[in-house]
Amino acid sequence: MRIRASLLYCATFLAMLAVLMLSRAAAAEGIEILWLGHSTTRITTPTGKVIMIDPALTRTPTAPPKYKDLKALGKVDLILVTHGHGDHIHDLVALAKISGAVVVANFEFALQLVHMGLLDAKKSIAMNKGGTITPIGRDIKIHMVPAEHSSTVDLSYFSPDRIKGGAPRFLEGGVAVGYVIELENGFRIYFSGDTDVFGDMALIQRFYHPDLAMVPIGGHYTMDPQAAAYALRELIKPKEVIPVHYGTYPIINRTPAELKAALGDSPIKMLDVKPGQAVRY
Repeated sequence: MRIRASLLYCATFLAMLAVLMLSRAAAAEGIEILWLGHSTTRITTPTGKVIMIDPALTRTPTAPPKYKDLKALGKVDLILVTHGHGDHIHDLVALAKISGAVVVANFEFALQLVHMGLLDAKKSIAMNKGGTITPIGRDIKIHMVPAEHSSTVDLSYFSPDRIKGGAPRFLEGGVAVGYVIELENGFRIYFSGDTDVFGDMALIQRFYHPDLAMVPIGGHYTMDPQAAAYALRELIKPKEVIPVHYGTYPIINRTPAELKAALGDSPIKMLDVKPGQAVRY
């Protein structure tokens, strides 16, 4: 009996050790941030989970041609939506259906799309600022944070038949939000979404201490490079920044070079990433 118990103990210990080693091996694979133009971003976590943010590829001029076919994105576990404007969501419904991913959005926006039959209620999470969820594993935390912007849903992107006969084309899309994504190894990404500078960005820094920030610099609809530099330097204070939401259309023609100049001698490292270029950690 003692021999049998010892063998069972050894087998259990070896199994636990194997699980631990596999977990560490997965964590060693690191992180991939793939910016796909405008605001669309794919994040691959250390354990291979895939998070898409603001999927808008098929009609976005700067998106890499390869990803105009949404299937080229591969598996997607989670989709995060910052707000309802078409240049951030025009592939949301299609990608959700193709991938079966869970969709997270602000409360009103998520309920609108579920009510219209465009999203599966069982695969949608309606939440609000201040909330934290763990929809793809307890070690990956999604924090919804404020943004200073608007959010309107243009039904012509999803269901053009519904706007015939004088029916409303635009619906209230709740509020615009950002996200802090806390990965399995503790790495934290602040994705601001479309926003202007606002003072409570300092609270995002204080609560979450982001390692990487992804912020808009295009101007007109969002911060321009000078405003973004102030937000980064004085409020958010990440280690690194990837500028987004610029160069897609003539009206948002500001550049990363302007952001770098505006950052001056700040220790924040700016990563000048081209659409389709991956950053790995």
